[in-house]
Amino acid sequence: MNNKIKVSVIGAGGKMGLRTSNNLAKATGEVELYLVENGEKGMASIRERGFIPSKMADAVPASDVIVLAVPDTLIQTVSAGVVSLMAPGSGMVILDPAAAVAQELVLRDDCTFAVAHPCHPSYFLDQDSYEARHDYFGGLGGKQDIVMAKIRGGDAKFAQCRRVSELMYAPVINSYVMGIRDVAFLEPTLVETLGATCLYAMAETVNEAARRGIQREAAISFMTGHVYNLTANFLGFLGNTQVSDACKVAIRLGNKLVLREDWKKIWDDDMLDKVIATMLHPDNPQI
Repeated sequence: MNNKIKVSVIGAGGKMGLRTSNNLAKATGEVELYLVENGEKGMASIRERGFIPSKMADAVPASDVIVLAVPDTLIQTVSAGVVSLMAPGSGMVILDPAAAVAQELVLRDDCTFAVAHPCHPSYFLDQDSYEARHDYFGGLGGKQDIVMAKIRGGDAKFAQCRRVSELMYAPVINSYVMGIRDVAFLEPTLVETLGATCLYAMAETVNEAARRGIQREAAISFMTGHVYNLTANFLGFLGNTQVSDACKVAIRLGNKLVLREDWKKIWDDDMLDKVIATMLHPDNPQI
């Protein structure tokens, strides 16, 4: 009797489809895998990896879980066709919460829908090898956590979606389950609206240091070393250790000179909805 989970990856030749399907392909003891693409370039990518592309009309109805590995801006269009082919009781995993929060993901009452997103390997995690320590994205040997939410459906099928997600982002230490808006507050709010913005500014300020004649390697070492130390400090990894009084003053000044003093409004529900709407439809900005 074949107890393997039948999984279709839609968009398996794309960037995220490539990463997720490569890991699922390794889980031969648990997964029977179908790789789906509709473009010649994507199908060629699948063949180059030694696999045979499957037709969506054949793969989706035969699958227990469908992974929708397409860009957020295409989910509304693509999900309509995929969801109509799903077998009753099957599940779908999307890789980002934005389309679901914006209600652009097509749903069905007789199927289960989930979102799974990687945390990426943290610099606080102990990795087991040189390759794992230099896996900055995840899925290439670096241990990481993932976050998940059930959008709609049954608990048993969601548990199967969770297992598929752990395999496609492997090696996974923790899979944290929360609400769909909680995942959205993690991304985009926490790591993109604020985190990526600040880190991009850090990279720009390293470039400015180099432009002023400071050795670039020194600026990179100084910046990244302090980010590691200060992250540990502010998140409580160093106990009650405090930064210097001068640093505290500099942070207050930074809130005036670099950040807006009202920056925490990015955590308002209406702001989250406006950010997501603008990300999905940048030609019609809501902010």
